[in-house]
Amino acid sequence: MTKAPPAVRDRKVCMLAYWDSPTALPPMFNHGVSLSADGFDVEMICLAPHAGTASVDPHVPGLSTTRLYLRSRQFFQRFLGAAPPSALAAMQWAASYFEFVVKSIAAALGARADVYEANDLPPLLPAIVAARLRGKPVVYRAHELWSEATPSVRFAGFWRLMERILVPKCDHVITPEENRSRIYHDELRARRQPMTIRNCPPYRPPAQSSRLHEELRRRGKAGSTIVLYQGLIDSMRCIEEIAEASRFFDAGVVLVVMGTGFGRWADATAALAGFERVVVLPPVPYKELAPFTASADIGVLLYRNDCRNNYYCAPNKLFEYMMMGLPVIAPNYPGMLTLVEGEGVGMCVAPDSPRAIAAAVNRLAGDPESRSQMRANGLRLSKARYNWADESAPLLQLYRSLARVGAAA
Repeated sequence: MTKAPPAVRDRKVCMLAYWDSPTALPPMFNHGVSLSADGFDVEMICLAPHAGTASVDPHVPGLSTTRLYLRSRQFFQRFLGAAPPSALAAMQWAASYFEFVVKSIAAALGARADVYEANDLPPLLPAIVAARLRGKPVVYRAHELWSEATPSVRFAGFWRLMERILVPKCDHVITPEENRSRIYHDELRARRQPMTIRNCPPYRPPAQSSRLHEELRRRGKAGSTIVLYQGLIDSMRCIEEIAEASRFFDAGVVLVVMGTGFGRWADATAALAGFERVVVLPPVPYKELAPFTASADIGVLLYRNDCRNNYYCAPNKLFEYMMMGLPVIAPNYPGMLTLVEGEGVGMCVAPDSPRAIAAAVNRLAGDPESRSQMRANGLRLSKARYNWADESAPLLQLYRSLARVGAAA
């Protein structure tokens, strides 16, 4: 039976994000839905992609989005184009970020929340300012090691300074991975040991689907075993290595790549045209993704070991694969080894070795019994443990406690 929404919502959480859409960050959106179902009034503050975007977006009862339109972005793009020279690009970013900080502080103060939450580092400054001006607690949901998110983070020195100044001012820090929690506590001086909440999706039963097989047959690329990569198409995710591995796949094994990319990966079809065993499909909305995922046979997710954010990766698509019954091929990094091989849901490999990737794919493709056992383990664990309702229970309890403190302040 569905829980009836409360008649009165007397606790409020204000979430801030430097994104164009709250659904672009599934853990934030899932958290907002959970809080609203628990009786909280939740207001998400994020960016408006263009001037015509509605200023307030309702989602479910008790959950809405307030969008901030940054005029400075429009100004620079109108006169300098979408890709201005580097010096002017830095000026454009600085002006846009300053406008975001000012507008989000005003919006956050207007929200009159009991708890303030920053999702990643850019909105942490306005969240802390608004929370302190109102005497309310502030939570930092550090989805990334922001200043180390890539080997060459833009304005990395600025972000490192922000982390060292702002993290100790937060009442609580939440990360999606235990090693990241250690870094925030030991190196960035978080007040308390951060809480680790994995990026698990809400539970849903595995879909029965043949969508990918049908699509491959339509394209004349039918295969007996489909290896799926879904998500951001980027060198940081070892796309070159995964594609190169396809040259060593056994007969009947096909790699499907679904997602979007930027720069040289903006046209992934052209970038991967030289690989006969690779089929690139356009992205589908997140809510429609499960049938595509479930129709594959093996899921692959890899990260290049070129920064700590990747080495201590915390991908939500790992749990999406598990929930749809796919054995997983993941990088042989500490957190992934513990979860993937420790829980018996897949294999870990050296992500920079196409032949090692191919060997793992071929082993799973040729061993239906092992795949069946990994599938059963993934489905069982997804229902019993690795789903949003179970994973986020301590987080929900924390917010109930913080809301009582905030309401009394």
